[in-house]
Amino acid sequence: MVQKMKDKGKVLLGMSGGKDSTWACRVLQEEGYEVEGMVLSLHSNAPVEKARLSAEKLGIKLHVSDYSEEFKREVEDNFVSVYVSGKTPNPCVECNKKIKFACLIKEADRLGIEKIATGHYVKVEKGKNGRITMRLAKDTKKDQTYFLWQLDQNTLSRLVTPLADTTKEEIVKNVTEANLMDKVEESQEICFIPDDDYVSYLKERLGKEKADRVFVSGNFVNQKGEVLGKHQGYPTYTVGQRKGLGIALGRPAYVLGINAEKNEVVLGYEEDNRTCDFKVKSLNFVSIDEFEGEMDCFVRPRYRSPLIPVTVKVEKGEATVHTHTPTKLVSPGQSAVFYDKEGRVLFGGYIL
Repeated sequence: MVQKMKDKGKVLLGMSGGKDSTWACRVLQEEGYEVEGMVLSLHSNAPVEKARLSAEKLGIKLHVSDYSEEFKREVEDNFVSVYVSGKTPNPCVECNKKIKFACLIKEADRLGIEKIATGHYVKVEKGKNGRITMRLAKDTKKDQTYFLWQLDQNTLSRLVTPLADTTKEEIVKNVTEANLMDKVEESQEICFIPDDDYVSYLKERLGKEKADRVFVSGNFVNQKGEVLGKHQGYPTYTVGQRKGLGIALGRPAYVLGINAEKNEVVLGYEEDNRTCDFKVKSLNFVSIDEFEGEMDCFVRPRYRSPLIPVTVKVEKGEATVHTHTPTKLVSPGQSAVFYDKEGRVLFGGYIL
């Protein structure tokens, strides 16, 4: 029996049938919300049946809406084009803004429900400056603010985050003890790519003729442009990669850059895999108003990276970033998310 607090009205919860959205539902119920679930059917791996089972155990109404065409256009096509350009995409960032949250709000409006919720590890609250702020969740290892920096103020103002003060370990224990799930599994890295095999996925999406042109052997070169050996197609690699290069140089080598036009992959050594400066575009300001100027803060240039102290200068919609100590090379196309010392997301953007 769920012990409810005072009635807080309806909330539409994005559901996958996994442990996080399942426990998010139980927390919302205990807090006094009348929960309705929503599954967005986005691709062939969409967890519709898992969500149905979860909804039955939780005793809630479940809605299913097909957004597979929008997902293919906004997320999958973008994923392919960014990789082919020699950069490393962030499909979850694109999906969260353009599909998951946009479509969840659209469905909530259709159903006449004001509040939405998800099983993301993130904390949302009203700041002293009047803006809705987003900050690190209690479980900093699972925190997902890195993937949510594109959310706007309207979305954040309607978002309830029931897992803000919960850890993954607590959730696994709770769903097991409450018999809400028979088997607790980890979600795969990229939901629309079977077995996380993105190379096979890219080849299939490109088609044989184009894949044969893109995944063609080219040169590994050093920073001087000298040929070191042959690679197996530049989309197979990403900046900062060390393992699986298929070349022996007598010491560990790292990918320093990718030149798609020349079909070249630039290699170097650990001492070369460092930078203090990079630029970020397409900024979205979250917990602070848009500004131009200089400030000291922290940046996360890749998921699960530690927060790195930086000085950042914002000018004409771009940020010039200087790390206080050398850090690993950043990957063009990936997100860079900036935080204050309290863990609030200041703004984010894409690495140039």
